[in-house]
Amino acid sequence: MTQILKPTGRLSLCADMVREGSRLADIGTDHGYLPIALCLDGRIPSALACDINPLPLKSAEVNIEKYNLSDRIQTRLSDGLKEVRDDEVDDVVIAGMGGELIRDILSAAPWVQDGEKHLVLQPMTHHEDLIKWLYECGFEIEAQKATLDEGKYYTVISTHFTGAKKSCDLYAAVVGRLDLHDENSRGFLSRSLQNYRNKSKGDPALLPLVKRLEEALYEAE
Repeated sequence: MTQILKPTGRLSLCADMVREGSRLADIGTDHGYLPIALCLDGRIPSALACDINPLPLKSAEVNIEKYNLSDRIQTRLSDGLKEVRDDEVDDVVIAGMGGELIRDILSAAPWVQDGEKHLVLQPMTHHEDLIKWLYECGFEIEAQKATLDEGKYYTVISTHFTGAKKSCDLYAAVVGRLDLHDENSRGFLSRSLQNYRNKSKGDPALLPLVKRLEEALYEAE
């Protein structure tokens, strides 16, 4: 049997942050490639491949059967985490959605506020809104990285609940735990900087943030 290609780009970062030996819930699984790859690698024993739409879930089922993983990966029609029980999973991946939607999915599942649970989040937009919410709700961001994937920069966040709530200004939310000396992180933040430059034309209150980001990126070169 031909092994499936390893995840690349943003999904590779997500895969790297999943804890070895954990039971995974992949929310918005699409074709199911992430849980399939992790099971084939022996990194995880089992997974729930969840999606809100039946069509991609059917595609995931076909792929799961193709790689003889039906005994280890279960598909489930679920709006976010609504059909996932806390005793079924250890790690949760939510990738390919806007930061605000990820926030809403987590808000609707109080059981993620269990320090034993581990979340891997890949927001497509509004990452700063998600980071601000995580800090203010008592989550600790243990790691955050960025990557270049098919010409676009993405960020992935590894986090768990501690209960220690922290205030978070906009600069701290934009930068998060990214390493300013990392090339991909600088690329990601440069894109964010350009977005805020554009927004500042209609909202001068954002100019201090723009200046602070410019200085931080310049100093890190």
